[in-house]
Amino acid sequence: MPVQSVFSQLEPLLPTVQKPIQYVGGELNSTVKDWDSAAVRWALMYPDAYEVGLPNQGVQILYEILNERDWILAERTYAVFSDMEQVMRGHQIPQFTVDGHRPVGEFDVLGISFATELGYTNMLTALDLAGVPLHARDRDDSHPIVLAGGHSAFNPEPVADFIDAAVLGDGEEIVLAISAVIREWKDQGRPGGRDEVLMRLAKSGGVYVPKFYDVDYLADGRIQRVAPNRSGVPWRVHKHTLMDLDAWPYPSKPLVPLAETVHERYSVEIFRGCTRGCRFCQAGMITRPVRERSITTIGDMVKTGLDTSGFEEVGLLSLSSADHSEIADVAK
Repeated sequence: MPVQSVFSQLEPLLPTVQKPIQYVGGELNSTVKDWDSAAVRWALMYPDAYEVGLPNQGVQILYEILNERDWILAERTYAVFSDMEQVMRGHQIPQFTVDGHRPVGEFDVLGISFATELGYTNMLTALDLAGVPLHARDRDDSHPIVLAGGHSAFNPEPVADFIDAAVLGDGEEIVLAISAVIREWKDQGRPGGRDEVLMRLAKSGGVYVPKFYDVDYLADGRIQRVAPNRSGVPWRVHKHTLMDLDAWPYPSKPLVPLAETVHERYSVEIFRGCTRGCRFCQAGMITRPVRERSITTIGDMVKTGLDTSGFEEVGLLSLSSADHSEIADVAK
């Protein structure tokens, strides 16, 4: 059955909040698909305000990759300002996506990209607004799978009670694999309910499901041991590493914001990882090994991105862009 948009409830209330444009959607290169035509439906969240979340490279990449598949629907949601939160609670409006203004609680997956730990509490607010129980143990088959990713989900234990699963590393390939598992489970009539689909994801070895592991701690709070508590669950969950960046030239159709955002340019990630190996740097440690995009792919991405967005400025993204082996020619 189609899921109804909440925009008719939301629109009359927009003049009462700050920066109402951030809740409207309809940006250039955004996508709204027919609900019933999709087998798997994702709500992608960057747990910060629209002006910070919209330019996020990771969410834009996954949004485009998922929506390229005709059987997957992906929409975006962001943390709302406190004034909008009060309005939503006062008028029983749930956390919604900015694309189709559909309730987040109706999706199959709520995928949250944590760039920093500061997003943890915003996730809890969004779950509460969506009507999704805060604790994973209290959720049933009617609730979306809450999936964490991003640099600040690399150690998921601080939020393990609140998420159903976590992905470590690059997301491009694993989101499609997760979607395939969910589609197969739904096509089979959802056998075994929520626990069964989570078990299928856990058995793959590429998704960490906290409820299937027991974590023991040392007296000083450090983790002593992580052990599976069910048969068939692997001891080790693998990090996902996208080795060929040239094969994944995303985003090719960058979102163009309606409101002012922290970055207003087309951004191209020129490599992942870092050659420096600084021990204090989490990103440099967890994104190894170094993988470069070729100058040819970078050039093609810049041309396509500018043509499809109208941006007039390009940013070269990486942990240390000057270390790219072709940076002199790229920068010409």
